[in-house]
Amino acid sequence: MTTPFRLESVNVRTVAGDVSYQFPSALTVLAGSVGVGKSTLFELIKHALGGRALLAEVARTSVLDVSVDIRIGASRYLLTRSVDPETSAVVRVRDLVEQTDLEDHFTDKREPSLSSLLLSAMGVPDDMRAASRASNSTKQGARISFADIFKYMYVSQGDINKEIAGSEDSYYTPKRKAVFELLFALTNPSILESQSSVARLRGEYDDAQREHAVVLQFLEDSGAQSRFEAIANQADANAQIRESSIALEHLRESIRPAIDRETRTLRDLLGEAERSLADALNTRSLLEQQHADFAAERAHVQQDISRLERMSSAGERLAQIEFSVCPRCMQNLKSREAPPELCRLCLQPDPLFAAEHSDHATYELVHLREQDVELATQVLGLSAELQLTGQNLADRSRLVDDLSRAIQDRTQNRITPQLQAYTDATARLASAEGRSRELEQVMRFWDRADDLEMNAQGLGQELKRMQDELDVRLALLAERRREVFGELDNEFADNVRAIGVPGVRSAKIDHETYLPVLNDQPLKDFSPVGGVRTATQVAYWVTLMNVALRRRDTLLPAFLLIDSPRTSLNDNDELSAALYRRLVTMADAAEGRVQLVVGDNELPAAYRRDYAQMDFDYAHPTIATIHHPGRDAVETIST
Repeated sequence: MTTPFRLESVNVRTVAGDVSYQFPSALTVLAGSVGVGKSTLFELIKHALGGRALLAEVARTSVLDVSVDIRIGASRYLLTRSVDPETSAVVRVRDLVEQTDLEDHFTDKREPSLSSLLLSAMGVPDDMRAASRASNSTKQGARISFADIFKYMYVSQGDINKEIAGSEDSYYTPKRKAVFELLFALTNPSILESQSSVARLRGEYDDAQREHAVVLQFLEDSGAQSRFEAIANQADANAQIRESSIALEHLRESIRPAIDRETRTLRDLLGEAERSLADALNTRSLLEQQHADFAAERAHVQQDISRLERMSSAGERLAQIEFSVCPRCMQNLKSREAPPELCRLCLQPDPLFAAEHSDHATYELVHLREQDVELATQVLGLSAELQLTGQNLADRSRLVDDLSRAIQDRTQNRITPQLQAYTDATARLASAEGRSRELEQVMRFWDRADDLEMNAQGLGQELKRMQDELDVRLALLAERRREVFGELDNEFADNVRAIGVPGVRSAKIDHETYLPVLNDQPLKDFSPVGGVRTATQVAYWVTLMNVALRRRDTLLPAFLLIDSPRTSLNDNDELSAALYRRLVTMADAAEGRVQLVVGDNELPAAYRRDYAQMDFDYAHPTIATIHHPGRDAVETIST
């Protein structure tokens, strides 16, 4: 069944007193001219439910807070939210069933969340995410909140002839579709969680593959040996270490009788000094190679950073172009005042302003800069190590020379051949040990590459398993999708035909986008703006509600708040009357299971007066405690 949802009353507390409205009927119409405050009242209701509302000046300056008495399922709450930006994130909650005050809830990231409370009342988990269905998506998706569901409950004045539940924002499409599927049981929290997990795991799999490729590329760029060559050469190096060690031991035994204690001591020191010198030479060679590799890698990263910054700079310079006149009507725009965050020409949010005031760079540029800093640190550290190693080489060379001269002075020519052989053996041992250490480092890189490859393979197998399970679960819902969309298509065609939307020969709901299709064209192509789009909007929302009410196995809240359905219809009373006939018919057929609240500038000349009606004018606006300055002072709420 649909989710029971009912707005019992609204109370607006202003600086001059309270204004209250009751909504006992299945269909309530707020009638009055432009500017009497109907949209303001609707936006205040949205504000009280935790949404980001477009509040008129009178609301921002004269309204203190707004309270709504709502029923959701078996729950009933009184929600009170301040209009003051400093405190508006806090919502006072009273449980009207238990007659107790609950702890304050929040509309920002703090807990407990108002969205979680309302979703829980609907029987919906609050941790669902809407991941993109694209096969290459690696993002687990944004969390679904009550505000996303409210888009299917409230059609604002700004959206009635523009978009359906945020359909004009392409970034919002995954969430809009996920909410639609959730409300019509074409998905469930478990499937949404699986889709989010698949996207997250796909991202981990891509990262693992990329990291494995980076290590392999590093090994290739550094001229490292293959694993098999490294293993064979390391065995040779170890054999040379053993042979050199044995040769050194034999030389020590042969030299020892001919050398006194002090000479032996000097010789031992010389041996250690020569090994230390050989180690330093090998260390310097390794450090120089690493320094060159990291410097080259950093140069590549800096080139990428420079390329991205040039692209950003070029975009910013091009975005500085200002229109001095309207390209359509050629009126002067220089005197037109607009907030800095809006485009002066179209009054839409200015992407350049958002970019200039954003604290976040793109992920790729941030990642490259972090990599550049890390590589710079590595290069700086290696430079310091090279400098220290050079000093050590000089010191050890001097020490070897000094020890050699001292031994030569003591032994003269008695054991020169033995000492030379000893020196050669020591050098061979040091060289073999250095080579062994170098090969061990190469082997560690190959081990790292193997570990990354195994990790990537494991992630790939897990991704395939989860995707296969998800495909099976989605396949089980295929029959329901056919049934639901069959009903939606038939109902939508009937509503469009009954309303008499001009120029429409066929109408259906797109099974992929979940949006209207007229004459085999998407609504945005068939009718960019105007009365056709408004009438189609009403037909669409009536269709969703009728199918949900008839099936009784959906989560769609049985509540619809529509602002200005006669927008763009001009004087077409016949079309207006048809719109209201469909709304009245839906309310009558639901037998109290649905609540419709409609705000309109002017009602059609002929209609059934079997619904509650609230009339407003400039002398009696919706916020009656605040004096209305009259028609000439009206400023419409704009997005």
